[in-house]
Amino acid sequence: MKRFVIIIIVFLTLIASLIWIPDSKTNYDMTLYLPEDSMTSEGIQVLNDNFDVSSSIQLMIEDISVDDVIMYKSLIQNMELVDSVIWLDDYVDIQTIPLEWIPVDTLSQFYNDQNALLTIVFTTDSYDIELEPAIEDIRLLFDEEIIRFRGEPIENIRAKEVAEGEIFKILVLIIPIILIILLLASHAWIEPVLILIALGIAVLFNVFTNGIFEHVSFITKSMALALQLALSIDYALFLIHRFYEERMTYDPIIAAKRSVIHAFKSITTSALTTIAGFTALFLMDYSIGLDIGLVLSKGILFSYLSTLIVLPILLVWFSPIIDQSKHRMLLPNFRKLFLFQHRFRYGFIIVLIALIGTGLFFQSKATYLFGTTSLSSESDPTQQDQLIISEQFGSYQQMILLVPNETVDQEISLVTDLLLNPNIISVNALVTTVDPMIPRSMLPSDLLQSYVGPTHSRIIIQTTILDEQSSMFPFIADLDTILSSHYDTYYYVGTYSAIYDIQSSIMDQELVITLLSILAVGLIIGLMFKSISLPIILIGVIQTAVWLNVSYLYWMDISVFYIGYLVVMSLQLGATIDYAVLLTSRYTEHRKSMNPKEAMTEAFSKSSISILISGVILTVAGFAEGLFSDIQSVTEIGMLLGRGALISSLLVFLFLPTTLVALDSIIMKSTWIEKLMKPKRPKS
Repeated sequence: MKRFVIIIIVFLTLIASLIWIPDSKTNYDMTLYLPEDSMTSEGIQVLNDNFDVSSSIQLMIEDISVDDVIMYKSLIQNMELVDSVIWLDDYVDIQTIPLEWIPVDTLSQFYNDQNALLTIVFTTDSYDIELEPAIEDIRLLFDEEIIRFRGEPIENIRAKEVAEGEIFKILVLIIPIILIILLLASHAWIEPVLILIALGIAVLFNVFTNGIFEHVSFITKSMALALQLALSIDYALFLIHRFYEERMTYDPIIAAKRSVIHAFKSITTSALTTIAGFTALFLMDYSIGLDIGLVLSKGILFSYLSTLIVLPILLVWFSPIIDQSKHRMLLPNFRKLFLFQHRFRYGFIIVLIALIGTGLFFQSKATYLFGTTSLSSESDPTQQDQLIISEQFGSYQQMILLVPNETVDQEISLVTDLLLNPNIISVNALVTTVDPMIPRSMLPSDLLQSYVGPTHSRIIIQTTILDEQSSMFPFIADLDTILSSHYDTYYYVGTYSAIYDIQSSIMDQELVITLLSILAVGLIIGLMFKSISLPIILIGVIQTAVWLNVSYLYWMDISVFYIGYLVVMSLQLGATIDYAVLLTSRYTEHRKSMNPKEAMTEAFSKSSISILISGVILTVAGFAEGLFSDIQSVTEIGMLLGRGALISSLLVFLFLPTTLVALDSIIMKSTWIEKLMKPKRPKS
């Protein structure tokens, strides 16, 4: 009866958590995670204070006459949310001047090989959900024309579409694979179902309660569900395998209670170390780390509670079916593998030392990207449209400069210096649009308000630097030099300013994040095992796996998203150390009554299946995210995590057993914690 009441309470709480669903919002704007004092964040605030919010897209119409372009331009101009439509006729009187008389440099920007390129300016920002139906209405105008779009609003809409389909797609791929892997390691056919039910409840709790946050990034939302399942499945394996051991002696109820008691240390340590790995992300200035860390930590907590509360009840209730559906283990217990390792233990230790040195040396040579590109598939229609438009009209990146309203001469001098920069192809300012000799009080108010705000003027530049590359950061430095030579304060806003700010805010934090993760994880392991040496040994093995994972990037000449790298390094340390914790927990338990070799033989045979299956599932989940996601950052995080889980599993499987046995005398010595806990003998 008590177990039934507990399950009822769990499900009522789950239903109650649905109240947060309406408050669950997905954020696609990565600039929101920049520090408030960054150039981009401050620049956006100044831009919003001085000018009306706007955004723009470019529309290419293939094989169209000039008259039809003007007709379509007029129709678009009158559509909802459209502020203006810019084309050739805004610069040249094409009613009186033949096309062949128009300078090629001017004509080619708008009309090339019967293809027209229009710029559509909207009265709202590029993340406004109302833009999607507005752009769709524009698309519907062209039933008989071939059109292409490019621009930030288009990328944001596509990112939203992709993110909404990511969760279902990844789950459809991962869950069947997890089921197959669990079946291979199960003692009974129903075991994988019970594990997925218990963890499925935890996953639902995590999804439902995301509404407690102001918003969750689309990157976090896309990967959190699958990662929560993969990161916490070892908790269920630890418990259920212990249940089978206890079941040899006790009835289901007592066996379930004893399995919780004996597995509690391993499960709790594993959950705490995983969350501890995330805690360093909370301190990142670029707060996407906080976003990912909070959601995954919450998920791990729910998985931990569900494993200790729901799974034991399911094991008791379904114990008759478990007994009836038992089958022979399809995987060996790997006892002979440890005996082989022990026979050549000195060779294994030498190899481990070599791997530590190799990983430590090469991990510092990897290179990273700092951009926030959303889509990774070149076959994506949005990417295809951008490529076709670029082939016809070229490519550029746009940045907005904001300078104080001081003198016209200063602005003219700034524009002159900007045009001397070989990476800047155009500068759009009030002094380039109208004769600067005309008093600004005589200019049309609409024109003036487009360039001059209450405190700052807006200058738009276009640069030939098309993607994040080595020349981007020197260009930003040159831009700083030019602006600072004319103004004491200034701002720039755009894709590259955001990338520059991301690099500036997080590049110096790698060492801090790594050290905090190591210290947090090490403290938990030290307290759980009451040992000083074990945290050093276990973290040393897993940190070696982290270094080898990063070294692979250098060896294969792969540049990855730096935020993804930081997230995975914390994930890999906090999550895969679970495998080392389980093996060590078993070893110290058996070491109380056995010699080192016997204790490790027994510990390895009982924990190897759990380690292997947990590692394989996390590896598969990571690679599934990496191979099948259409979001670049999720792809990179998935590949890093999959490879990291594989390397960690192999190091724990192949090198930790011999290391623990070799260092047994150090490990088993009484520590200062144990000495403090021992009661003092009264003086005689």
